[in-house]
Amino acid sequence: MSRRIKLVGLTLGDPFDPASRSGVNYKIFSKFCEQFELLDVFDLDIGGVWKLILAAKTLSFDRRTWGNKLHQNPLAFNIRTDMAGKKLEGIEYKFDLIYQDGAMFMPGWIPKAPYVSYHDSNVILSAKGKPYSQGAHYTKRNLDRTVQQEKMVYQNASLVFSMSDWLKRSLIEDFGIPEEKIITVYAGTNLEVEDFEKCYDGRTILFVGRNFERKGGKTLLEAFKLVRKEIKDATLITIGPTLNVDLEGVQTLGPIKDKNELTKFFQQASIFALPSFYEPFGIVFAEAFAFKTPCIGTNICAMPEIIEDGKGGFVVPPGDYKTLSEKIIELLKNEELLRQMGEYGFKKAKTTFNWDIVVDKMLLHCSRIV
Repeated sequence: MSRRIKLVGLTLGDPFDPASRSGVNYKIFSKFCEQFELLDVFDLDIGGVWKLILAAKTLSFDRRTWGNKLHQNPLAFNIRTDMAGKKLEGIEYKFDLIYQDGAMFMPGWIPKAPYVSYHDSNVILSAKGKPYSQGAHYTKRNLDRTVQQEKMVYQNASLVFSMSDWLKRSLIEDFGIPEEKIITVYAGTNLEVEDFEKCYDGRTILFVGRNFERKGGKTLLEAFKLVRKEIKDATLITIGPTLNVDLEGVQTLGPIKDKNELTKFFQQASIFALPSFYEPFGIVFAEAFAFKTPCIGTNICAMPEIIEDGKGGFVVPPGDYKTLSEKIIELLKNEELLRQMGEYGFKKAKTTFNWDIVVDKMLLHCSRIV
């Protein structure tokens, strides 16, 4: 490239907050500052009177459902799109490209420049993930309207960056987006990837995730009961949810925000298990790989693509606690297999699930359209 691309970003939430969107915003825009001439980033979260109006229109007795309905609905899409258009009109200097995170808005009804977008899932996949996904709240009317709005985002984008081939297939089959327009770039880890000598004899299974039910926590507890019958000193550690579990060998630690502390648990774990019923991407699997920890997920969504059954770990059917227990036992009884899978995952974390590589791929393709 002879010059740096002048880029404007559109997203939801503080783009430089490490906690925003599982760390994706922070990592992406931090790397963009290095690779592009990042002119500005606009947060399109809805506040003020409009938020009150949306809250009244989407009222629900279940707080999680209310939050999803408030955040994801056709009216919110239109409000954010109007906001984006006004923000871009207010920029007095010229830019080459717009980057937007997700499909919950357009960069104005008439985009001021070519734009690219980046996604972990879409509304059709989310609706298929009922009752565990954010799409569980959609009525048929709202779902149809949201599908059309998302389709407009994909159709008008110059490029669509996907976190997985699972999502790419859906964009082609469910939305009719041309394959050549969709680039799978994956996602990076939010923890540092450094080589180290890992010990696998601790017989520790690690679970990290806030939504215990959606991420298969109850399935894992049932599996662990069978594991303990076979391996008496096995330990299960859960991080994220606040639980009250009276089961021998289970440690429930609740949320841990300190990355250094979280890193220690990944380093010490023999296995990472997250048998989710729905998982848009699963960056946490890549984080486990960064610490040479074999993963067990389920055979749906992008998890088979991330784990590669038999290479970086295993995938099992959702809710199948017996098969899950068998795979955990197989790994805990075979230190050589643990090490082999851990090394495979570590290599993948360095060469695929790496934000430098992700952004370099974006830069390469963006340079061809501006």
